[in-house]
Amino acid sequence: MIVLILVSASCDSDSTSRHIPNLGDTPYQADSVLVAYAYHPDRALVMLDSALLLGNINEYRGRFIRAKIYSKSIIKQRQDSAILICQQLLQHDSVINAPHEQENVLDLLMITSRTKVDFEGYVKWATQKAEVCRLQGEETEQWRTEAEIGMVLSHLGQPEEGMAKINEAIRQLDAPGSIDRMDAFIIAVKRKISVLNDQGRYAEVIPLGQRILDRLDHYVEHAADYAEDSYRLSWSDSPADRDRYIDFTRAQANGFLAGAYAMTGDEARARECLARFNQSGYGPSFSARRMIIPAQMALGLYDEAMTTSDEIVYRMGSDTINDDYAVILRNRAIVARAKGRLAEAYDLMNRHARLAKVLSDSLHAGEAHDYAARYHAQEQELKIQETESASRMKSIIIGVIVLLFIIAGAFSFYYRRQRQIISEKNRALVRMINGTPLEAPADEAEGSEESDDAGESEVPGVNSALFDTIDTTIRTERLYTNVSLQRTDICERFCITRHTLNTLLAQHAGCSSFPQYINNIRLGEAISLLRDNPSMTIAAIAAAVGFSSANFREQFKRQYGVTPQEYRQNL
Repeated sequence: MIVLILVSASCDSDSTSRHIPNLGDTPYQADSVLVAYAYHPDRALVMLDSALLLGNINEYRGRFIRAKIYSKSIIKQRQDSAILICQQLLQHDSVINAPHEQENVLDLLMITSRTKVDFEGYVKWATQKAEVCRLQGEETEQWRTEAEIGMVLSHLGQPEEGMAKINEAIRQLDAPGSIDRMDAFIIAVKRKISVLNDQGRYAEVIPLGQRILDRLDHYVEHAADYAEDSYRLSWSDSPADRDRYIDFTRAQANGFLAGAYAMTGDEARARECLARFNQSGYGPSFSARRMIIPAQMALGLYDEAMTTSDEIVYRMGSDTINDDYAVILRNRAIVARAKGRLAEAYDLMNRHARLAKVLSDSLHAGEAHDYAARYHAQEQELKIQETESASRMKSIIIGVIVLLFIIAGAFSFYYRRQRQIISEKNRALVRMINGTPLEAPADEAEGSEESDDAGESEVPGVNSALFDTIDTTIRTERLYTNVSLQRTDICERFCITRHTLNTLLAQHAGCSSFPQYINNIRLGEAISLLRDNPSMTIAAIAAAVGFSSANFREQFKRQYGVTPQEYRQNL
């Protein structure tokens, strides 16, 4: 019973918390695969391989969908494969810096761990997910996950603490306002129903199942009042998805009610709820048939229950050493006894007893307490780490602020001093070029451009120093990035004539004009950016060095014989 409840609960988590996109024109797309996997997982795998071959799904998405299909399998090897794929995906570039993708992968790990009845793994992944949600400020998803943890704690032998978590999650989420919040509330209620079924408290399930139906009715009647505030549930692009969600959730609520009424002896109401369950779009699916087996058994619908059990056994293959198979053996014994086949019933009960001994209920109970202890230790460690992290962060912030003030002061002093030195150098060099002694008054430095030129030709060392100063200034202050930079800007800054600047460029830069000299600097800087920044676009590089995109390509091609894109590709 516990395993069937856990598995049936696991089947709803992904369906209720994920938006199914519109179906495309071809079955070999991600949405078609996701629709098929709940009904025919092997067919879904074939469709997935075809979609990957056609290029309709990228490598990361393909691995994620494969893990999702494996997570719903009852074959242990596929469940293990799902865990392994998800652990690898957590290290994928598409996940590391994307909190929502981390949540998706952790969801799959939680679902698979629950299907495997791996409580330790489940608590581990659920705790990580709750932390991710908390850091992202996703309160609704955090409480949804807390409800999941509460359910597992209850199954681990701590019903009071587990139920307290679930009840708190229900209290926090029990307020209409958004689609995502409604879905999280329904999930929390389902988790409480799972715990109550496990404890045999069937009468308490009935009002909870009705609460789910009431919330769905309120949504249908006041849909405009529910905001679409989450990427998880959004039906703006396909109203049909909304209808599927309502059908699925309403069917599950009727399934819970059918089981509860059957266990409390109200056969008439149980059959009414079961009929509504079977008439839903979700009812024919394999996961739905598994969910309803306890109600069918309680109502004496043995043929229907055995048909689903036979399919479960077929899907298990040779992997029959598990709790699911033990429950099936017990159910078959009950059916055989009810039909008067006492010898067969006796044999089946013996097989059930032997398998139960192998599975060792006492060992499971001991492991459950151990898992709970580890969970509490992990929870305490997380709290300690959070406190220490907050303290360290506060100290770091204070230190950084002080350091920034010091650096700003030092930089301001250094910048003013450098400007002063450069200005003094430039004035001295200009006076030397003009042939004026450093001590001479400013009015004695006046003269014609011809005398300036003559002075420059007589002091080549000074010319070289002046060019170095101009060149260094243009490069260090990145004046070349200014697309409107003109020759007159440099002449005015260094108090030289146009002819002087042209002479310096010809003598020391090998350039016949100022535009050619500036373009050479820009192209040299562009080469470095193309080589060292592969993620930077060509347009961004052009803008960074002072070119328009079109002019950059033309100048680069003229200078190097290839376009910037061709150069990057041939690195």
